[in-house]
Amino acid sequence: MRAHWRLSAYYFFYFAFIGGFSTYFGLYLLALGMSAGQIGVLMSMMQVMRLVAPNLWGWLADHLGRRALVVHLSAAASLAVFLLFFAVEHFVGLLVVMALLGFFWSASLPLIEAITLGHLQRQPEHYGRVRLWGSIGFIVAVTAMGAMLDRLPVLVMLWVSAGLLIAVAIVALLVADPPSADEPKPAAPLGDTLRRREVRGLLVACFFMAMAHAPYYVFYSIFLVANGYSKTLVGSFWA
Repeated sequence: MRAHWRLSAYYFFYFAFIGGFSTYFGLYLLALGMSAGQIGVLMSMMQVMRLVAPNLWGWLADHLGRRALVVHLSAAASLAVFLLFFAVEHFVGLLVVMALLGFFWSASLPLIEAITLGHLQRQPEHYGRVRLWGSIGFIVAVTAMGAMLDRLPVLVMLWVSAGLLIAVAIVALLVADPPSADEPKPAAPLGDTLRRREVRGLLVACFFMAMAHAPYYVFYSIFLVANGYSKTLVGSFWA
């Protein structure tokens, strides 16, 4: 049960950071004078890194046999890279920092999911209770951040996001690998799996879902503020 609460805390702060950073960073970039095209490219770096980085980090975790250790390293590296945002304000520098942040940040969630399912192998029905705290963290962060940005400069979102990353790094140290389970059965070849009709249908659906969400996540806050909505209300809409 203790492991459940530690994982719940990780999900809370992980998605709180996403709520505070991804929904308001576009407003920060706009304040720096970035164009819509530049903002789109910068925000896309997180997804670009997800095409490559999780596979590399997953391989490293399997090679070391210590998934939690890779999560610890990912959290620490993400925090270190994020601090560079306080020193960089031009497009090329921001692009490099975003790429590095995406590379390290994308390592943790797939491994945390695997660790969580490992701890819940005898109680898989409890996954929803653990993952629920991620949604709560997101709601708390977007609501609180919106209220703060109505009263404080947009730069405050960097400070709050950095604080949330510190919390992620601390909580990550409490996460441990699950006890060794029985040897897994050999998986079907990847090619055979990808040739299944239902798998192809799922991947196509996921592709279009991600495509639909991209402009929403990047430009929705900017759109609302440009049309006169307060940031407090923007946070409420996201929540």
